[in-house]
Amino acid sequence: MIPPKDRGRLRSHQGSSSGRDGRAPWDRGQPVRRSHAKTGPARTRRSGFTLLELLVVIAVITLLAALLLPILSNARRKAHRISCKNNLGQLGKAMQMYTGENGGRYPRLAVRPSMNSDYPGLRDAMITYIKDQRLLRCPAESGALYHLEGTSYEWNGVLNGQPQDGFLEQMMGSTRTPMIYDYESVHPDPGPGSYRGKNVVFCDGSVGE
Repeated sequence: MIPPKDRGRLRSHQGSSSGRDGRAPWDRGQPVRRSHAKTGPARTRRSGFTLLELLVVIAVITLLAALLLPILSNARRKAHRISCKNNLGQLGKAMQMYTGENGGRYPRLAVRPSMNSDYPGLRDAMITYIKDQRLLRCPAESGALYHLEGTSYEWNGVLNGQPQDGFLEQMMGSTRTPMIYDYESVHPDPGPGSYRGKNVVFCDGSVGE
């Protein structure tokens, strides 16, 4: 048996360790606090690229550029050719308006106004018949001829002063008689039977290359 004095001590010890209601914290449904001691150094989050990853990204970008540049360059050349042919088509219509107002005859124009000041250039003859002066410049031409001659396009001097549908056109056919064309071969050569990189508007108003 436990002596009375020891009984009181035992009760006080149990009450202090279990709580006021005499129950342990885990019996009362209270969470048990646990210590979270660090077992090692904290991990730092990695930011940025490693040198190897950066080199891989650069290599992929370089490869994509090498694949896309030829495609973009080809598309640009095609766009230039289409724009140039549109310019020539508009100039052909303007020339037909000119001949209609001048007795059905072609003008007398200098093929190279910078070398021949006796006759006006193509620009001078067309300036009143076109609304946009940008029609006089081929987008594929560097601009040197445009600034020197006033246009990127050459007039066929054989037609100077000739009547429309005259001897030359009857002999060659209006669909095959060149009227205005690129000064230089600034477009890709499409092959045999072409004008070797030049766009051409014929006397009938059709445009070829």
